[in-house]
Amino acid sequence: MIGVKKNQQLLHRDIERIMDKEDNVGSRYTDIERNKGREELRTVLVSDCLDGINEEWIGLQQVVKVSRIIKDKKGKHTETAYFISSLKGQATFYNEGIRAHWSIENSLHWVKDVTFEEDASKIRTGNAPENTSIIRNIAINVFRTNGYNNMEQAKRLVCNDIKLIKNLIT
Repeated sequence: MIGVKKNQQLLHRDIERIMDKEDNVGSRYTDIERNKGREELRTVLVSDCLDGINEEWIGLQQVVKVSRIIKDKKGKHTETAYFISSLKGQATFYNEGIRAHWSIENSLHWVKDVTFEEDASKIRTGNAPENTSIIRNIAINVFRTNGYNNMEQAKRLVCNDIKLIKNLIT
């Protein structure tokens, strides 16, 4: 399963067109989640219709649309995401997979922002932002591989111990 962003203009447009026709939707799942003053209405639509999608997408079986209406302290906003899949599944199947992916993605971003202060970084030119992000990912992976679940604690424990850092890496 692959997320389709707007930079894939033709594919994005074709999936939007397919999902806008109610007759093309084969499976639907809607869920409401309330958590910490935030309410999210999530709808997953799945279609087997691939009319107009470039045949170079070999193995493509279904297209998926996820709509989210979120109400929180800041107000109400909507988000829509599109996906292509080489599998055939029902909307509940895709909902579970996408939620699990978002959970992992959100926890990684939270760790990188809060513990490693990525959003506050002043590194902004050339390849440096991407390179430092890769280094942060490596550090997180090294810590987790070695049983550290608390990244802040792991940073404190190894920050001045070159031998320990070497042992964690090797």
